[in-house]
Amino acid sequence: MLEIKLFLRFFEKDFIVKLLFLMLLYSILPLGEIVLLLKLGGIIGNYLTLAVAASTGLLGVLIALSELRRTLNMIRLQIRDGVYPGEGFVSIFVILAGGIFLLTPGFITDFIGFLLFIPAVRIRVGRVLTKKMNAKFKELYEYLKLYDV
Repeated sequence: MLEIKLFLRFFEKDFIVKLLFLMLLYSILPLGEIVLLLKLGGIIGNYLTLAVAASTGLLGVLIALSELRRTLNMIRLQIRDGVYPGEGFVSIFVILAGGIFLLTPGFITDFIGFLLFIPAVRIRVGRVLTKKMNAKFKELYEYLKLYDV
């Protein structure tokens, strides 16, 4: 019965719309990146464009690791104090997403990745993306509290 319900979910309107949106994003984003790289290559040179793209990605990953370390320390302290670190869990989720965007070559994805490191943007986007995961976060909090992280 569960398999049938799972199969029928593929035919729901909301699921199809979300899937089409992701497929559209998956095809348009690389095309935009290619156009932007070609335009910048024509303006400042191909090698300099590639160097800038690589260095922004490397800088972003370093920032992501720093933010991740800081957020994990904050979560650890909050758990020790008995405070539920809901925003911390959301921040980790968005920092990891930003790091993935920064590892993806291109300037558009780098811009999105750097945008996700701004605290106000991080919290708003994180709340939207993780609104259904709150129960799992609370379960994770209880687990981490038991093991005295």
